[in-house]
Amino acid sequence: MNGIGLELILRNHAEIAVYCKPIYCIDFEVLECAAKKLALQIPKDMYIHPLNMQDIFDDEIIKAGQVCAKSGLYSFKSFEKALELCIEYNASLVTLPIHKYAWQLAGIEYAGHTQYLRHRFQKEAIMMLGCKEMFVALFTDHIPLSKVSSLIHKEKLLQFFRDFYHAYSLLFAPLQTTQTPKNDTKHGTQDSKEIQLESLQELSSNTLKQNAINANLVKRLLYDEKNIEKTIIEKTQDSIQEIAPHNHSLQPKKELKIAVLGLNPHAGDNGVLGHEDMIINECIEIINKEIGAEVFIGSIAPDSAFIPHNREKYSIFIAMYHDSGLAPLKALYFDRSINVSLNLPILRTSPDHGTCFDKAYKLNNNISMESYLESFRFLCQVNM
Repeated sequence: MNGIGLELILRNHAEIAVYCKPIYCIDFEVLECAAKKLALQIPKDMYIHPLNMQDIFDDEIIKAGQVCAKSGLYSFKSFEKALELCIEYNASLVTLPIHKYAWQLAGIEYAGHTQYLRHRFQKEAIMMLGCKEMFVALFTDHIPLSKVSSLIHKEKLLQFFRDFYHAYSLLFAPLQTTQTPKNDTKHGTQDSKEIQLESLQELSSNTLKQNAINANLVKRLLYDEKNIEKTIIEKTQDSIQEIAPHNHSLQPKKELKIAVLGLNPHAGDNGVLGHEDMIINECIEIINKEIGAEVFIGSIAPDSAFIPHNREKYSIFIAMYHDSGLAPLKALYFDRSINVSLNLPILRTSPDHGTCFDKAYKLNNNISMESYLESFRFLCQVNM
C-alpha cells in the first residue's frame, strides 16, 4: 500500500473490468486515501471486500515509499482474505507487489506469497515467470545461493519435473494434447482453473450487501444489484471479443519442448566442474521415459541457454536457481513479465516487479502498467 500497488488498481480498473470482474480485498478508507494522494477517482463499479482493519492505523494510513509493520500486516491480511475467497468460489488470484521486509516487521514468517501458498496448501508451488515469448520456471527460488547445490538430488528434482509437466499440461489443456507421466498417480483430475460465474455473481452480491453497511461506502453504491449482476453476465459473454486487442496467443509450440539449464558453468563439463549436472541429466532421461516423448531437453549450459537460436526453439525453460533464469528474462522482457504459481489448487499470477517505493505516489512517475495488465490477461486467456 505504500508502493505503487494501489495506483495500479485505480489506473487500470476500467480496462480490466472489460474482460473480467475483479474483487479487491481492501477497506474503502485505504483506497480513498490512495485516490486522494494520486488525485484519482475511485471507479463506481469497483467491487471491494472490506477487511475492517482501517483502525490499525492510528495516524496517516499511507506512508508513501516507507517500509513499516502496519502496512506489511495489512498487505498480508488482504492476501489471506483474497486467497480464502478464491478457494471458496474456485476463482483465480492476482496479487500485488509486497515488501518482504515489511512482512518481516509485522511478524509474518513467510518470505513472500509463494512461500505462504506452499504452507497453506501443503504443496510445492512452482514459480514460473515470463510472457508469451518465454517462460522460466524455477527449481529453487528465494533461498541463499549457497544452499542450491545441496537441494539438487534425484528424488526432489525428478518430482519437480513431474509436478511441472503435470501443472503445465493442465494449465494449457484446452490448447494442446499432452500425455501424462506413466507413474504420476498423486494428482487429481479436477481442473482447478475453472471459474464459476454463478459463484462470482453471488460473491459480488454479498460483497455489496456487506459494503452497504459501511456508511463510508453508501455514497459510491450507485448501481442496484440486479444491474450489477446483469453487467457481470454481459461482460463475461463479451470477454472474448473485448480482449481481442490484447490477445497474445499463449499456445506453446505444437511439440512441447522444455529446456533445462544446468547448474555449473558449461553444465558441469561431464563432471569436471561439478557433479550436480549429472543428476539433472539422469532426471531428464527418466522423466522423458515416463512421458514417452523427448519433452525435457538438456542439461543446457546456463551461459548459452538464452541465445537467440535457443529462444527460437524453446519458449519454456527451467532454471536451477533464481538468478540464472530471471536475469536474462528481466533483461529481455522486464516490463511485460509476470509471475505464475503452478502446482496448486488455484491459479495465481502477479506482476514481476516490486513495490517501486522510489516512484510511489509521485506525479509523472512514468511507471509501466504492462506487467500488472498481463497478469489479468493471462488468467482470462487460460480460463477461456
